[in-house]
Amino acid sequence: MDASQGRRYRMLLGGGTVASILHMLEDEHQRPVATTQATLEQKLVGLYFAAAWSAECDAFRAQLLGVSSAHSDDLAVVHISADNHPADMARTMAGTGWLCIPWGEHALRQDLMQQLGVSRGELPRLVVVDGCTHRVISTAARADVERRPLTCVHEWRRSRAGESWRRAWALAWYLALLGLACTG
Repeated sequence: MDASQGRRYRMLLGGGTVASILHMLEDEHQRPVATTQATLEQKLVGLYFAAAWSAECDAFRAQLLGVSSAHSDDLAVVHISADNHPADMARTMAGTGWLCIPWGEHALRQDLMQQLGVSRGELPRLVVVDGCTHRVISTAARADVERRPLTCVHEWRRSRAGESWRRAWALAWYLALLGLACTG
């Protein structure tokens, strides 16, 4: 990882998690969006790792779209593509209203996958962070959505996502050891 990537990465997973990527997010049509920190600071932010070639991603996309649509005031989804082509990413994003990390930010997308332990074989993966504190709430949010679609957002809000919460704390502890986590 070069110095620039390391700096962006620390900003993303550290104290400026959500705020640091706001200047680079795009909408579902892959157009830059004018997002402010205030837009997301009161929301949960779902980092959605997926690829169009995965049948599991396609099935989960519909579930996540239902949850994100029902809770649009509380949950913002940021798609992080593991696709091989920008057209595939566009297909995943179509009709969702979600935000995404731009196709051209390949290194950042790969770094996020690596740091959060997301492999292409484990897709889809949903990691939920608090838009205000920038802390990881759930690293297994996909299971939360699949098992409890009606209550998962409320549980994340209250930071009580069962087993996911314990895993999130383990990840936060690990990131803190690496000096990458927010301390405040």
